[in-house]
Amino acid sequence: MKPLYKAAAVSILGLSLLSGCGTQQEAAKTLPSKHTEKQSSEQTQGASTDHQEQNKKIRLLEKKLSYTRNGKTYEEMAYLKTSENQSFSLYVLEGWELEAEEPNADVLLKDDSFVRISLLHPEGGEIDYGKTVEEQAKAVSADAARQPTDTLQGLLHDAVWYKAYTNDTAVNVIWLKGNVPMIVNIQTPREQEVLEPIFAMLSTVEKTEVTKPNESLDNPNEPTSSSNKQ
Repeated sequence: MKPLYKAAAVSILGLSLLSGCGTQQEAAKTLPSKHTEKQSSEQTQGASTDHQEQNKKIRLLEKKLSYTRNGKTYEEMAYLKTSENQSFSLYVLEGWELEAEEPNADVLLKDDSFVRISLLHPEGGEIDYGKTVEEQAKAVSADAARQPTDTLQGLLHDAVWYKAYTNDTAVNVIWLKGNVPMIVNIQTPREQEVLEPIFAMLSTVEKTEVTKPNESLDNPNEPTSSSNKQ
């Protein structure tokens, strides 16, 4: 019996060893190696970088802007312009020019119309911009009236907008609260107050980099009128 017992014991021991080896081999197959983890991490990071690169907007040098006026849709060619003064870009319709205006403001010019653009920054968060545009408009005319914007879409949604008139000039002072907050002062001949193409251009404003605080709004109570065009 002893030889048979020893043979059985050896057989059981052999099976145990083989079973252990199999378990270790299966574990080795199941557990990822450090090399595999590193490779997977690099692939994930690479995919994330590619995704970020794809999400970067590439602005064309020109494109058509459309706007609706009196129920009719218009489509006009516009050209990409960049402000080094406030670090933003926008598409400018044919016939308009973008020029820097100190301090830290830019103007769109066409004939007797102009649009002053002043970007707003987090550093000016304590300023009541709603009061600013109201006072600027009322400096033009005591009869300046606020325009309803709560039902408007896009650029003008929830904007604070005041309109004032002189004998020959229409003045619109607007605090736009969109992706690029700004105050715009639009002055046109009273009989040629066409705002839709101006709003189409303003809707294309995008920041190009972080800008410095807007010094032009340090004195928010300073009136703006058509006499300030120069």
